[in-house]
Parts: sequence; structure tokens; C-alpha cells
Amino acid sequence: MPLVHNEENVRRQSSAFMPRRPVLTGIAVGLATLAPHGFLSPAGSVGYAAVVISLIAGVYFGFAVMNGSPRDQLVEFCVAGVFAVAALLGFLVWPTWLPIAYFAHALWDFAHHNRLRFPLVVIPAWYVPWCVVIDVIVGAGLLAIWRAHDLL
Repeated sequence: MPLVHNEENVRRQSSAFMPRRPVLTGIAVGLATLAPHGFLSPAGSVGYAAVVISLIAGVYFGFAVMNGSPRDQLVEFCVAGVFAVAALLGFLVWPTWLPIAYFAHALWDFAHHNRLRFPLVVIPAWYVPWCVVIDVIVGAGLLAIWRAHDLL
């Protein structure tokens, strides 16, 4: 069942800050997501990064539940599961999997861009650049922080 776009929803979305400034707010959210890594132990930092990528990956499943077909829901659920496995492997085996997962998720964001014509669930247009910016900032930030602390 498609999301109902009534006048109130359209008004709220047009006045919201994130849809109007997705890159700027993506930068802010990306940096805010990285900030706790400066205060966590190496194990805590890896655990936090694993939890966050799992949460990020689950958002598309939420879009599919709200807006997609059963096929869309299955695709997004399976892909979220792949990211959850990558997070678990990064946490338990090889932390480098986590920045790789963030960069891979940026590619998954691009796959949802309407102009690419992939048969994926429809999401708000502003969400793609917003999430790409967050994924790239966090992935690159983790590489830099963890290299500086000899975690990689």
C-alpha cells in the first residue's frame, strides 16, 4: 500500500530542514555519528560502528514496509540482513569490514536513486544524498580514527 500524500504530509515535508538541506544535515549527522568514537575504547568503538551500520541498513526495510510491495520488502529485508552479517563479522573477526560496509551502503543508497531505474522501493529523493554523505563520512572517519589507534 503506497504512502498517502495528503496536503498535511506534503506541507510538513516541504518545511522540514533535512529534505531542504540533505547534504548539510548529512554532514552534521555523519560527524555526530563519528563523535563518540573519540571517547570509546577500541572494542566499544567497533561495537558502536557495528550497531549503527545495522540500524542504517534497516531503514530501507522500513521504507519497503511503508511503501513497497512484498518483493520490495523481501529484497530490503535480505539486504539489511547482509549488512547485519557484515556488522557482526566486523565486530567479531575483522574491524575493516565495518568501514567497507559503510561504503557499500553508500552504493546501495545510489541504487535507490530514481534515475538509475533499478526496480527497488521508492524512497524520498532527498534521502539518497543525505544517507550517502553520512555513509561516506562515517566510513572514511572510521578508517582514519582506527588507523590512528592501530585498530586496523
